[in-house]
Amino acid sequence: VYMSANASASASEQQQHPPRRRQRFSGGGPNADGEMVSTRRSECVQVALVVRPLLPHEPRGSECLHQPQPEKPEVVLDCAPFPFAFDHVGGPEGGISSVYDACVAPTLLPNVLRGCNATVLAYGQTGSGKTHTMGSGAGARRVPGLIQMSVEQIFERLPPGAAARASFVQ
Repeated sequence: VYMSANASASASEQQQHPPRRRQRFSGGGPNADGEMVSTRRSECVQVALVVRPLLPHEPRGSECLHQPQPEKPEVVLDCAPFPFAFDHVGGPEGGISSVYDACVAPTLLPNVLRGCNATVLAYGQTGSGKTHTMGSGAGARRVPGLIQMSVEQIFERLPPGAAARASFVQ
């Protein structure tokens, strides 16, 4: 985010506190071997992908996304000539819990319990599995999502009598 000096600030105030320069951040790129690698300078933001299971009305074998090497957090789309790199990729079976174990439990929860704020954001087009991942959906095959896993761990670790505040927007 680019922050500029307040328009009403005087010239002397602007000299003391000049606008911050823009910093460019790149999520990743190919290395000398053609493998996608992270080039992030900060670990404050992690990007994880959860591949949702096919819905009952979707034909088997209609997946357009593949993870050629399960040990690498990369996926390939049938419609794209290059891989996409992430900090973590969770497959349809166990994907949500693997993302929770890799991205939420080790970093976000300890910080929340120390009093810091944390955000988990699900982003994607309609039907891509955001509600499934967060765990706020209804249905017969309801799987615990990131919200349920986080809240359970927070209340297990909070000392007796501690207060907690959370917000949820969908």
